[in-house]
Amino acid sequence: MKKKPQASPLKSFFRRSIFFGLVMILVSGGLVWRLVYFQILDSERYIAHGASQRMKTEKVFAQRGSILDRHGVDLAVSVPRRSLVADARLVEDPVLTAKALIQIIGGDLEELEKKLSSGKRFVYLARQVEDRFADAVLSLKLSGVYTQKEQSRVRPDGDSVLAIVGRTDIDGKGISGLEKSHDAYLAGENGLKIVERGPRGSTIPGGEYSLEAAENGETIVSTLDRSLQFQAEKILISGVDKAEAKGGLLVAMRPSTGEILASVAVERNPDGVTQQVSEHRSATWTFEPGSIIKPLTFSAVMDAGVASIDSVRKVEDEIHVHDSDFSDWFDHEEAEWSVSEILYRSSNVGTILWAQEIGASLLHNKLQKFGLGRKSELNFPGEANGILLPVEKWSGTSLPTIAIGQGVSVTPLQMLTAYATLANRGLKPAPTLIRSMGNNVDMTFESLKTQPERIIESQTADSLVQIIETVVSSGTGRNAQVPGYRVAGKTGTAWKPQLGGYGEEKEDRRYVVSFAGFFPVDDPEIVALVVVDEPSSNADSGGKAAAPIFADFAKFAVRQLRIPSENEKIDPTSSERVLAITSIQAGLLNSFSSELPNNRFDEEVAGSLVE
Repeated sequence: MKKKPQASPLKSFFRRSIFFGLVMILVSGGLVWRLVYFQILDSERYIAHGASQRMKTEKVFAQRGSILDRHGVDLAVSVPRRSLVADARLVEDPVLTAKALIQIIGGDLEELEKKLSSGKRFVYLARQVEDRFADAVLSLKLSGVYTQKEQSRVRPDGDSVLAIVGRTDIDGKGISGLEKSHDAYLAGENGLKIVERGPRGSTIPGGEYSLEAAENGETIVSTLDRSLQFQAEKILISGVDKAEAKGGLLVAMRPSTGEILASVAVERNPDGVTQQVSEHRSATWTFEPGSIIKPLTFSAVMDAGVASIDSVRKVEDEIHVHDSDFSDWFDHEEAEWSVSEILYRSSNVGTILWAQEIGASLLHNKLQKFGLGRKSELNFPGEANGILLPVEKWSGTSLPTIAIGQGVSVTPLQMLTAYATLANRGLKPAPTLIRSMGNNVDMTFESLKTQPERIIESQTADSLVQIIETVVSSGTGRNAQVPGYRVAGKTGTAWKPQLGGYGEEKEDRRYVVSFAGFFPVDDPEIVALVVVDEPSSNADSGGKAAAPIFADFAKFAVRQLRIPSENEKIDPTSSERVLAITSIQAGLLNSFSSELPNNRFDEEVAGSLVE
C-alpha cells in the first residue's frame, strides 16, 4: 500500500504562522476599532460615564432663618447635623457593612442590607445623627459610606411655642405654624457643590471642585414675648386644674398694634395631666362666646342712635320670642333699667329687647365689622372662620340668641380683636404675629402693620368701657382686679353645643366660661382673653374660673412690661374720669345688691333659654 506524502515541517510552520498572524491582525484590528470607537466616535458618552463615577454633585443646604421673640431670644433655630449616606455601587460587602453599622446607629438589619445592596448612587442610612455617631461610623472606613451635612431644626424652649412657631419636616420644609406660612422666606435657596471622589468615596485632594453658594433664609422676629408665653402656660395650667376643667386658653395682645404677645392652649390628657397642646387654638378653635358678646351688641344699638348709656326701659325676668322663652340668670321683678344697668347686670332679657330695636341686619353688620364669621388678617395655617350666618338664613330665634352670645361661633382671636377695638376706643387693629422680617434689624413693625379700621364711634366705645370697668371693680368680674390698675372687662358663660342641642336638663349641660378685658383703662397696654372649657360645677362661670387666671397673668405682665400703676402716673385729667366711673359704680351696685337676697352675686348663664 502506497503511503500519503507528508507536508514538510517548513510548510507546516509557514501555514501556522499565517493563521496566527491573521488572528493577531483581526484581534489588533478589533482593539484598534474599539479604541477608535471609545476615544473618537463615542468618546463623550464614556467620558461622562467616567466622570459620573468620580464626580459627585451635592446640595449645599441653605441655613434656614431663625424665628425670634420680640426681644431677640431664639424660638426656633437651625443647627448643623450630619446624615449617614452611602453610594451602594461602591459598597464591597453589604452584609458585613450593615452588621458593622447596626452596632452604632441601630435600626433594622434587613432594611439596612437592602439599602446597601440596592446599587443606587445615593441612599440615606440615618438622618441628622449626633456627631459622636457620625464620627464612629467614619472611623470604620467602610467603602461607599460617608456623611452629608444637613440642618436640624430645634426649639430651645421645647414645646412652649410649638403651636405658634410650628414644625418643619426632616428636610427642613415648614409644615405648620409660622414655619409653614413663611416657609419661602425662612428657607432660602440651596446651592450646589461638585467634588471629585476616589473609589472608596473619599474626596481626592487637589481634584476638581466647584461651588455654587447657598443663599441663606431670612430671620423673622415674632411679636411673642417668651417670658409672657412661659408664664401664661404655668398660670393657665394651674387655673384649669383648680377649675377641674377639660381645658383652657389664654391669648394676649397689645391693642394699639395688634401684636400677639402670648397664646397658650392646654388640655387634660387621659391620665388627668393638664398640658399644652400643639394646636394654635386661638386661631383654629371656635366656641360660643356667651355674655362677652354683649358689649358688641350694645355697640350696634348705641351707634345706631337708638339708645345712649342712660336710656331706660322696662325689663322683666323672662321674654318670649318666636317659639322660645329667654330668661335672665337671676330672678327679679319687672324693673326700669338703663343701658348701663342692663350691661352691668348682664341681663339677657334687656339685651334682647334693645337688639330687637335695631333688627337683624344692623346687628349682623356690626358683628361682621368686628371680624366675626371670617378669618382675620393673621393668615395663620388652619385658621377658622367661625360661624355667623347671613341674615337671610337667620331663624325666628337667631336675633335674640346671637345678641347674647349663643348660636354664633367665634375664634378666641376674633373676640380678642373685638375687645382690642373697645380698648382702642373704636379702632380695630389687625392681629399679627410678625414684628419684623429680614436681617435688617432697623425694620420695625410699623412697616408691616395694617392701619386700624374704625368700627364704632369713639363716644360709644368710651361709654361701653366705662360700663365694663364697673363689671371688674364691683360686678361679676371682680376676680379680674389687679391692685393699682384700672381694668375693664366682661365675664361670659355659655352653654356648650352637644349632639342634639345644649342638653335637656341642667345637669346634662356643659359650659364654656370666659373673661375678656384690658388694662390700664385710660391707655391700654394689654388686652387678654381667657377661656375655660367645661369647668366643674364649683367653677362654672367666667367670674369664678376665667377671671382669676386673667388677674394672675396681668399681675405678671405689669411687672414684665414695666407698666406704671395709677399711683405712678401723673395725669390731671384722670381724676374727673375716676369720679364719673365711681358714680356709675355706686349707682349700679346699690340698685343691684338691694334686689338680691344676701347680696348674692353669681355669674350669669348667658344662654338661659328654654326651647
